[in-house]
Amino acid sequence: MAELNLVEVFNPAYVADLEQLPIADLRGKRDVCAEFETDLSYLRRLAQARIDLISAEAERRNLGLSAPGPEALVEQLPQILGEHERAGGPGRLPAFFAPAEGVQDSLAARVDQICPSDQLGSLANLSMDRLEDLLAGLKSLERDVSNERRALHSIQDRIQEEIVRRYRSGEASVDALLS
Repeated sequence: MAELNLVEVFNPAYVADLEQLPIADLRGKRDVCAEFETDLSYLRRLAQARIDLISAEAERRNLGLSAPGPEALVEQLPQILGEHERAGGPGRLPAFFAPAEGVQDSLAARVDQICPSDQLGSLANLSMDRLEDLLAGLKSLERDVSNERRALHSIQDRIQEEIVRRYRSGEASVDALLS
């Protein structure tokens, strides 16, 4: 299967006529979706980590606490980054645990456009207006990525339903996977 981009996967033609495709092509489409899901999940986690760090800095200021030194900030990282609650339910078991090597950099660049990583060590030096701008941009990105993930999950579900239908109906055989 040729290299696809996410826009092509979101095109209704990607899931048109699933019933007509060979099982190998269905699995290929499912694998493509799984890779994109991994990429989007990684991007969302990058944005969320920066949101958590900036929110912690804004909260520190609202409480009137002094800025922690670098060592104290590093000690607080597990608490800051661990406070974000994940959605209920078991979630999906990822087929891939990290984006492909070259993809990681392009995903990180999307987050860096909004909040460059070199600003994370100097959040205490930024104005409250700048912090709010960073938060707004990152939250917007996180929302957009979450919407993309939901749309992708819908596509994955349609493909998986067709695969399951074939196994249940006998059109596809588990024995063929083992040989």
